Amino acid sequence: MNPRDRIRLLGAGLAGAGVAPTALAQAATKPISSAPWKVVMQISVDLQQAYEGLINIQNVLKLDPDMKFTVVGYGKAIRFLLSGARAPTGAAFSGIIGGLANQGVEFKACQNTLDFLKIPASKLVLAAGTVPAGVYEIIRLQSQGWYYLKP
Repeated sequence: MNPRDRIRLLGAGLAGAGVAPTALAQAATKPISSAPWKVVMQISVDLQQAYEGLINIQNVLKLDPDMKFTVVGYGKAIRFLLSGARAPTGAAFSGIIGGLANQGVEFKACQNTLDFLKIPASKLVLAAGTVPAGVYEIIRLQSQGWYYLKP
């Protein structure tokens, strides 16, 4: 059983004892683990998914600033990594990405997607690098113990 499942079971048990609100509030403000957790996030659907995923990361980093994230963009959503791209709210993705990069979040664009869409890598925001294949990168990181997340 992984640590997150244990936390959920503990929360359910505490809820039955009538102490869940206090215990869960305390658990939500403490880091999950003494070692930083590593999470790879897949962004491949659209700009809305990209925006929601980046907001998710911002919220998690408020609770656990040591958590490590790598965001892999490919498919239709890769445009969030391009200079000048805007979120559905109108916010510039480059500002959101830059802020997260300053907190240690890595951004990787799929070179296969860029080639297919005929987008030069020079159009990527400064914080983004490339990987040969986005799906391969996700699988590679998972094989190294990274948790997978798709918003």
